[in-house]
Amino acid sequence: MEATARDSSLGRAEGQYIRSKLLAKQLRMVEGTVTAALGELVAAGLVERIESATTDKGRPRVSYQIAPQTLALLADQECSRFVHSEHLQRLFSGADIPVEIMGSQPKPQKERAVVTKDGNPAPPGARSRLSICNRLLLGALLANADQFGVVEGLSSQELRKLTGLDSESLNHRLRRLRGLGLIRSYVPGVTSSIFRGKKVSSTYFLNLNHPGYGLGEEGAILVHCLPQSTVQEDPCDLLWRDVNGLRGTYPPLNAPETPKTVLIFLASVQKPVFDVLRIKLYRCASELLSRHWSDLALGGKGSYDWLREQIEAVFQPPAGFGEGGVEPDQVWAEILDYFCTLVVDIAKAYRTRIGAANWIGFDLVQHCILPVLQSDRAEVIALLMQPRPQEASICTVLWESPGGDLIPEDWGAETEVPLDYRFKCGLLTPPARRLLRR
Repeated sequence: MEATARDSSLGRAEGQYIRSKLLAKQLRMVEGTVTAALGELVAAGLVERIESATTDKGRPRVSYQIAPQTLALLADQECSRFVHSEHLQRLFSGADIPVEIMGSQPKPQKERAVVTKDGNPAPPGARSRLSICNRLLLGALLANADQFGVVEGLSSQELRKLTGLDSESLNHRLRRLRGLGLIRSYVPGVTSSIFRGKKVSSTYFLNLNHPGYGLGEEGAILVHCLPQSTVQEDPCDLLWRDVNGLRGTYPPLNAPETPKTVLIFLASVQKPVFDVLRIKLYRCASELLSRHWSDLALGGKGSYDWLREQIEAVFQPPAGFGEGGVEPDQVWAEILDYFCTLVVDIAKAYRTRIGAANWIGFDLVQHCILPVLQSDRAEVIALLMQPRPQEASICTVLWESPGGDLIPEDWGAETEVPLDYRFKCGLLTPPARRLLRR
């Protein structure tokens, strides 16, 4: 509906009214499905149904228009979907969006199915085109993504409501969008008592630079790779090591560096929950890099009161906090202090490694840490930037030699980067094997 409201060509041939037949043709959907959907929007008061008399004695001509209150709401509402309006308009324009499973051998045009065995038109997926159901799902994600394409706080239940998909179909299509490279990666949601609200939704990292959109690439990507001989443990990995040491999961090689109050707080946390915790810390560190890039070069000695508020909004205080006892209050304060320090340490580590490319102006852009899920996190780190600094290429990989020399490798587009590099650097997730067999 929003794409139709913002694109005057969708569903309209002449004048301002929307015709279901034309809209169905543009969206490559069955007309009955479009008519039923418009009927639901009319019932919800979002769209108005207009009947006009015809010259003969037949049934009146039915058309639609976006309700004035809906247009006013869209005009006043400041939300992420306007950040990606070009992507949404392209997605629902009816234009072909060419896609291929990454790493698969593309079929020659003559081998691609045009019709099924029954003689009906083959589905878009068989013709290496994005289907309407996958467009709808991707559109729901884009409408809830920030400027970097990160989607947080959107539950599977909400996605099912937005798309009409059941759980099995939703999971299948999300895997397919990852296999097509339209979703870079995702971290599954979890339920844990350490988080406020206990339930945390999955986090999706969309690929806004996918060539299927046919749009210019946004921002810049910087990747830093260390040789194995100089790799040091990531701050989050050190915390995870200490948590496992407390539980006796792995025999500790060194004395724990994490305060015991924090270890007790995280004692029941399993790996999926810790992965979500890591993403929460990365999100805070990304904002710290964006707001205090220069301060971090001076040892991170800045005023970060806002950071403590963000950390406190993430975690659920342990039992007994706020009941008048002094000890629980002190314990909670120590836990918050630790996580604030940890976020600063993460940001400083990224600032030091990425900032080694000192010919690039980093202090006037926004930053987003991209999690690297396929490699050793301490070996490879990745950072998204918007807008792209004029000194930076679309994608740069900084290779650090054992002697500390920096060897930059620049590309003018993500698609120019070898596919195995993109997997290793966290830019994409390798597709499921069964998708490759198709």
